[in-house]
Amino acid sequence: MKGHVVRSSVKRRIVYVLVLCMWVSIWANLQMPSVYAQEEPVYKIMVNRAANCVTVYKQDENGAFTIPVKAFACSCGREGHSTPLGTFKTTDYYPWRMMVDGSYGRYAIRFNKKIMFHSIPYYTKNAGNMEWEQFNLLGEPASLGCVRLACADIKWIYDNCKKGTIVEVYDDAENPGPLGKPDEIKITAENPMRKWDPTDTTNENPWNQIRPSLYLTNDRGDNTLHLPVGATIYDIYNAVGVKNSEGTAYALGQYTINIEGDYDLNMVGVYDVYVRGVCMHGMRSEQNMKLCVENCSIPNVSIYGEQ
Repeated sequence: MKGHVVRSSVKRRIVYVLVLCMWVSIWANLQMPSVYAQEEPVYKIMVNRAANCVTVYKQDENGAFTIPVKAFACSCGREGHSTPLGTFKTTDYYPWRMMVDGSYGRYAIRFNKKIMFHSIPYYTKNAGNMEWEQFNLLGEPASLGCVRLACADIKWIYDNCKKGTIVEVYDDAENPGPLGKPDEIKITAENPMRKWDPTDTTNENPWNQIRPSLYLTNDRGDNTLHLPVGATIYDIYNAVGVKNSEGTAYALGQYTINIEGDYDLNMVGVYDVYVRGVCMHGMRSEQNMKLCVENCSIPNVSIYGEQ
């Protein structure tokens, strides 16, 4: 009988140890940096501290980072907590990370000791508990030294800019960057969705219920944006539009379209681009597309009627 009791006690201890190890493993996965394969970085991140704007560059044929492909509004360090100038490299990547003030940042990327890229801060490790007033400060200095970005923007960097990516922090108040500085929606205190980042595409995000969508006006079934050589702004707006969450197309003037990536509208070819549509309410919809620049003309019948 005594031996049975001892064996039962040992089994309970083993189960306890296994459960403890499981929880430690889960906690470690959230706190410890993600491990990336040792791939050569293909982007360089330029942080314009004075303009609170981030521009991402890719390499040209000579291996120099001269081609701008993405631009994001950000919040660098506020007065007394300036983001340090200089050239650095990304090191550790965290899906969630506790900040020095006890808040939490998503998709945190360390690049200069305690200085990181990360999302707008959250009160807890919960995607629906964002400090919404801080979101409204994007484009202005607001952090304790880190570089804050909207959820969709920091996630793009987290997913695409590998460990060892060069980060250069500089000042140029007159010129935010070659792609300009995007605007962000402002959240009101009365908005019941205010504690969610409007750019976060997580399924549970209530902003998804009113998120607009992009559509091709002359869709050939290949999810490709077709434009003629020498395409103008008119051609772009005639080829891609924005619909509201109910599927109704916005009229010309009620939305903006921006195409980012390495492409040349004066040269025939197929390019990988990133298309962003922003509706009249400030909500954005983004999509990776193929851009086919071809020797043809776009029909004169468009979503705006006979031209």
